[in-house]
Order: sequence, then C-alpha cells, then structure tokens
Amino acid sequence: MRLYVGGSFQGQRELALSETGRAPREVTREQAMTAPAIDRFHELVRGMTPVESRAFASELIEKNPDAVVVCDEVGMGVVPLEAEGRLWREAVGAAMCLLAERAERVTRVVCGIPVRLK
Repeated sequence: MRLYVGGSFQGQRELALSETGRAPREVTREQAMTAPAIDRFHELVRGMTPVESRAFASELIEKNPDAVVVCDEVGMGVVPLEAEGRLWREAVGAAMCLLAERAERVTRVVCGIPVRLK
C-alpha cells in the first residue's frame, strides 16, 4: 500500500498518479476493497467511530494491500464545535495511523512538494 497525505489541494492526487500511474478516484466503501487507487479516503470514514474506522482500515489492508490511498489531513487547524466533526477527525486519524503503520510508503505533500515519511 502507498499512502499520500496532505492538506486540501496540496497535490497529493497528482503525485500519486505520477508516481504510480494509477489515477485516484472517489469510491464507495465497498469499491475501496478492490480499487487500485482511492481518493478522499477521509470521506469514506465519515460517520464512523474511531473503532469502526480502524476496522474498515484493517479490512482494506487485508483485501486491497496494493492500493494507492489519498487522504486529506483533517486533524489540524480549528477544532470543530460540533461533536460530529470532532468524532470524524478522530476516526480519520485512527484509520490513518493503522494505514501508515502497514503501508510500504507514506508521503506527505505540502505545496506540491513531496516529503517521504516512510
């Protein structure tokens, strides 16, 4: 698995495509289990608890270990006032920690500049 993270519109999609030849696209949770490249992973865990998002990430790792995953960083900046927004940020973080741990490569993109983390 290759993981590309960064703030919104920082170039992680474009980098994923140029490095892997796979165009990330938005998919459903079910489609993610077989998709070659997944865009907007953070939206796939919307509405999940952190426990559910880790279970989803574990299933993704098991069923689609060669996937390219693109995710926006949502845990920085102003903390949402609504509990739902805070729970979503926590769910994204929980899933991303597991994906990053298992990924062969993790790249953070800032202003179009890749920074290899793993």
